Amino acid sequence: MERRKVIALSVLATALLLSLAPGLVAEVETRRVLSYSGSGLRVRVYAPYQAYPGDTIEVRVTAEALEDLDDIYITVDVFGSLPSEGKEGYDSWEDDFSVLRGADWDVGDDKDADYDVDIPDGSDPGLVYGYIECEWETRDDGELHTHTEAFTITYIMNKDYENIKDLLEDEGYAGNETGLEYLLEDYDAAFSERDAAISERDKWKSDYTSLKADYDSTKATYDSLKSSYDSLESEHATLVSEKDALQKKYNSLDSEHKSLLAEYDDLESGYETTAGELNNYKTYTYALAVATVIFVVTTIIFAIRKPKTV
Repeated sequence: MERRKVIALSVLATALLLSLAPGLVAEVETRRVLSYSGSGLRVRVYAPYQAYPGDTIEVRVTAEALEDLDDIYITVDVFGSLPSEGKEGYDSWEDDFSVLRGADWDVGDDKDADYDVDIPDGSDPGLVYGYIECEWETRDDGELHTHTEAFTITYIMNKDYENIKDLLEDEGYAGNETGLEYLLEDYDAAFSERDAAISERDKWKSDYTSLKADYDSTKATYDSLKSSYDSLESEHATLVSEKDALQKKYNSLDSEHKSLLAEYDDLESGYETTAGELNNYKTYTYALAVATVIFVVTTIIFAIRKPKTV
């Protein structure tokens, strides 16, 4: 019986919270849950304010090209909470759909489509979240753009809320001020938990933004270094090609030099041989000349000293 009281009070606290939030009153009214516009692309998502477990809701997505775009991809993931072994929020359910897949649009092209999302039976009451991923290129400059964002889609109601009054009357809380104070305390606790969850979500979003900025900065640095590397690699390839050409020319000249050096050595050897022979001829000539002179002088002397006859 005590467990039944706690369940009834928790459901009523959720109902009071919803009644204080103007955006969650109408059961069939839809609202815009996401709006993005940038780099030539506009995307908007619409969904119901609230739903019940087991319902199928329509999520409307509109997209429009504000300039000529190519290779447009848009996907949406939907996440909710499921109980696990009687514990709320310990498991999850997921649905997803693709809006565009590699579309090429001229300025003014658009799409407006509805997508069915099934809310599983037994889903926990609370918010259902969406996560959108967009990727496209602007045709004028061929630049790649991306956008990712988490957003709230709808709120899952608890069907037991319809019987909350009967439960309170059965437990004697109807018109009971003490019971109302207890109910308000339960509401305050639920509201505090909601604020803590929102704060945690904002912290995660801030961390994501910071990590995304670090990633973008690192990617920009990488792209710059990659560009420098590619330029240096091209220069290196050119220098290697020039070096190979010079090496071939050097090898040719070295071969020619060695050939000329061999011819020089041959000529030098022939020169030394010829010079030796000339020196011998020169010596022989000198000797013959001396011998000739001696012979002439001797002949003259003998001619002058010819003996006289008696």
